[in-house]
Order: sequence, then structure tokens, then C-alpha cells
Amino acid sequence: MTQQAAVKLLAIVHERRRIQLEELISYLPEFTWNQVFSLVDELSRRELICLRRQGFGYELRVPSFST
Repeated sequence: MTQQAAVKLLAIVHERRRIQLEELISYLPEFTWNQVFSLVDELSRRELICLRRQGFGYELRVPSFST
């Protein structure tokens, strides 16, 4: 995945604050489900987004940092 894809994904998550993974995928039609999930995995491991299981799906959120 490109840096451009990461920037686009992060912009969507930050704009929406919370978004279901399946909905996010609809905003990125140029990428496959596997490509998007791989990028989500990488960004969540770097703590740039928060990935949480919710029911049968996954929700992405802007991370909240305590100071």
C-alpha cells in the first residue's frame, strides 16, 4: 500500500471519528478488502487508529490518548 492510501484512510477516519470497517471499504473502491485490512492492521499497530470489534464487525476510531 502506498503512503497516499494511508493518508486517505486516516483522513476518512479522522473526519468521521468512528466508522465501520465495511463502510470504510466502500470509501476506498480502488483497493481490495485485503489491502484495506492490511493497512488498517498496520495503522492500528502504530496506534494511528483504534480498531475494535463491535458485534459481528469492526469499528475504527480516532485514538484517544490520555495525557
